Amino acid sequence: MWKLRKTWVDITLLGCVALISALQFGLFPVLFHPSWTGAVALAIVAALTEPLHYGLMHESMHGNLLPGESWNRRGGRALGIALGLPWETMRFGHLAHHGFNRHDFDRPESLAPGQSRAIAAVAYYFKLVIGNAVAYAIVPFLVMIPNSAMKWVLENVDRNPETAPLRMAAYRAFTNPPRRRAVQFDLTTILAFDALALWLWGPWWPAFIASIVARWFMLSLLDNAPHYGMPLDSGLNARNTRIARWASWLVLNQNFHDVHHHNPQLHWRDLPGAFAQSAKSYDGSWFGALLRQFRGPMALN
Repeated sequence: MWKLRKTWVDITLLGCVALISALQFGLFPVLFHPSWTGAVALAIVAALTEPLHYGLMHESMHGNLLPGESWNRRGGRALGIALGLPWETMRFGHLAHHGFNRHDFDRPESLAPGQSRAIAAVAYYFKLVIGNAVAYAIVPFLVMIPNSAMKWVLENVDRNPETAPLRMAAYRAFTNPPRRRAVQFDLTTILAFDALALWLWGPWWPAFIASIVARWFMLSLLDNAPHYGMPLDSGLNARNTRIARWASWLVLNQNFHDVHHHNPQLHWRDLPGAFAQSAKSYDGSWFGALLRQFRGPMALN
């Protein structure tokens, strides 16, 4: 009964994000007369509900969104298309984050010995405000080039021996024909939906672009917040932070990020109970964790 109840809650939340996505991708100018007030309101709603949208996609990555692998994958792919981020590549990156927490691509704030903080800060703040999402959107296009070219890119994008196993795992994953075709289909669908949205918005197309930027800003801002400043050898550890009960639904309890890392199989509604039983304490507030990142790059132990 509890499992069925959780599924219906998730389906209801899926309906909410589907409606917001439909408005974003052209239903808004069809139903309402576009205005700057409406455009700003849509961008704000897109930003505020991005944690919910990605949170549902995140549940699908762990097989917790819908009953059955097939439906779970379909739901996740639909959510990814609406974010402009193919599910297969996002899932690979997220599971790598769980398996190799704080790897070289997973610690943007880390300042290498002798590295200029000013120079590092330029790249860091770009990633923080939108660059993470931009990278997630661009990297999947590697499946559009021959496998040999993909291998060359992955071998040369970063020569750090630490990331070699991860890069080769990515090569094996995305030269797999079914997975490669899935990403190619999702990318084609994303571009088709973007073109349709631009046509439906007409002269108000900047409103659509603003809603995308708002979502990607929030996604990038949230990406590393629970791990910012933590030691390189933190392993499964992350931060559990406080957030208002009503807001916990918008982030699907991912303020309990340490609990999630230690129990990635748990459904989001089970995280508060697991935290209560863990005897662990809060590490500040969720909003504080977001703001802490603006301290910039730092040397990590």
